[in-house]
Amino acid sequence: MTEHEVIIVGGGPAGAGCAKVLVDEGIDVLVIEKNELPRYKTCSGVLFGQTQFLLEKYFGAMPSKDIYCKPEIINAENVREWSREEGYKRFIWEIDKDGQSFSNDYHNVWRNKFDFWLLQQSGTDYLEKCALENFELENGHVKIKTRQSSNSTGGDNGEMKCRYLVGADGGTSRVRKILDPTWGSQDAGAAAVHIYQGYYQIEDKGSLNDKGWTVFFEPEIGEMLTCVHRKDDQLVLCVGGFTGRNLIESIETLVAFLAENFQVKLGKQERHEGCYLSLPTPCLGEGRVILAGEAAGQMYLNGEGISAAIDGGYRAGKAIVRGIRDNVDVINEYQETSADIQGHVRTCLEQIHFLSV
Repeated sequence: MTEHEVIIVGGGPAGAGCAKVLVDEGIDVLVIEKNELPRYKTCSGVLFGQTQFLLEKYFGAMPSKDIYCKPEIINAENVREWSREEGYKRFIWEIDKDGQSFSNDYHNVWRNKFDFWLLQQSGTDYLEKCALENFELENGHVKIKTRQSSNSTGGDNGEMKCRYLVGADGGTSRVRKILDPTWGSQDAGAAAVHIYQGYYQIEDKGSLNDKGWTVFFEPEIGEMLTCVHRKDDQLVLCVGGFTGRNLIESIETLVAFLAENFQVKLGKQERHEGCYLSLPTPCLGEGRVILAGEAAGQMYLNGEGISAAIDGGYRAGKAIVRGIRDNVDVINEYQETSADIQGHVRTCLEQIHFLSV
């Protein structure tokens, strides 16, 4: 049976942020990721100002040039909401945190490349195509069962053991579901939507501002905001709606909407992806099982999750170090040292501008 001091489930920004601390402190850590790396994720792939600040603060680096796509910079002034009645107005997607403001030049990256780069920057060992099946507490340790896909690299199928288990596995967290079987992806009282994203070749951008990011609130397209922005020679279309909406039809409606109002002509769809986005009740874990990022309900304005994930993961890692070195209660330590994150989550929820209905 493979044994580590810490096992992190999820190779995204929360997992990388947590692993970075542990590696730097000499703690034995393994990240397991259910997908093959680099893996795609339904996300804008835009690094806001706070994310850039945290990358410099925690990782001491910004992504390499091969991770960026054109336009490399999207200024906050060019993130705009459009309506037939009013035309364009600025759309706010990031606000100051605790009186600190951040860069208004947002970085446009390929999300799959960014996440993999960040995981590598952490210096951690990782095991891809390895999914968490279950876990249980056993004599002061966490014993976990895994399912490993064929052709995966390293590690053992079956069972692993650790002192602390970190769930950094997103909004439909398997770790959180096992920790609390009453919790589900459709968390009671949470705003939640299904999201579908398509990447289309651009034949003619028409009058659309391809140096920015355009947002629409059109109920005939979806119950959440609709986003359009460019990545190299592709236009990313993002739609979302409540359960029951046909998002394939929503994308088709959006394509027609862009052609009618902006004379945009699109070529073939290169790929598509989808996810379920919720704003779950905050939960940092229990005992030796710690949650970070979206799994913990750490998400900022209008669903921005990269900065919250990096920061939450890093704070979780710091708390675990204290637990190992000083025998403090990790959950209490994490709660105290991440109070500002939870406070900013609440502030963002008060100012959310996300749904069309």
